[in-house]
Amino acid sequence: MAGINSLVGVNNYSWLFNTNNQKQNSVSQLWNAYGNFQNNATTSLAGLTEINSNLKAVLSSYDDAKQAFNSEFKETMQDLSNSAAKLKDYNFSVEQEGAITTKTETDKDGNVTTTTTYSKDLQAALDTVKTFVDDYNSAIKFFGDHKDVSKRIEQMATTFGDAGYRANLYNSIGLTVGSNGSLSINEAQLANSIVNDPDKVSSVLGKDGLAGKAESHISFANSQADKLFPTAQSMLGDQLDTAALYTGNAYRNMAALGNMGNLINMMF
Repeated sequence: MAGINSLVGVNNYSWLFNTNNQKQNSVSQLWNAYGNFQNNATTSLAGLTEINSNLKAVLSSYDDAKQAFNSEFKETMQDLSNSAAKLKDYNFSVEQEGAITTKTETDKDGNVTTTTTYSKDLQAALDTVKTFVDDYNSAIKFFGDHKDVSKRIEQMATTFGDAGYRANLYNSIGLTVGSNGSLSINEAQLANSIVNDPDKVSSVLGKDGLAGKAESHISFANSQADKLFPTAQSMLGDQLDTAALYTGNAYRNMAALGNMGNLINMMF
């Protein structure tokens, strides 16, 4: 009987020992599996951290670009609005006598120099047109430089560059229209036009002419101001969605699995 009991004791001990081994092996396998996951998760989280960092940098750059565009747009439209308002009602009538004075001098070597001087009123009229032309050209350049950013901006570039259809009329008073709609001034011709036909200059450049057309363009541009620069979604497209996906739910999932591993560690 003792031998039997002894045998039973041994058998019971062996069974218990084997069970402990099985339990330890199961825990070991589970822990090894978690260790592999944790290593992969660490690598994945590092990648996600980089994605998240890059996404923030991209969105920050987008915000900076949008703010810079809107600021320049507002300033450009305001400058042109101011100069157009002054030009549209400007009185180009100047005193003809002494408006344009030409002086010719010959030096000791026989070189001839001709100097043209304008009266105060004529010079003020010329400066008013010059300021408008500079501001108008700045608007054309602004939209032209950004026309690839959005279809709406491209449309604005076309709108402000439409002076070509009246090129002959503008040219008749001393303004030349470039291929992109920008304007250049033949000062001598414009000065003579102002002195000799101020009513025509007023008609071509005033409220029913170029200044009035500019104000119409400005009004249209301002009505589109909040739509000109594209949204981050439309500019970045699927890349923004993908980055947001991986830095949103993926982060939470990784954290949850990490917490599960900590729980396993505590239990065993």
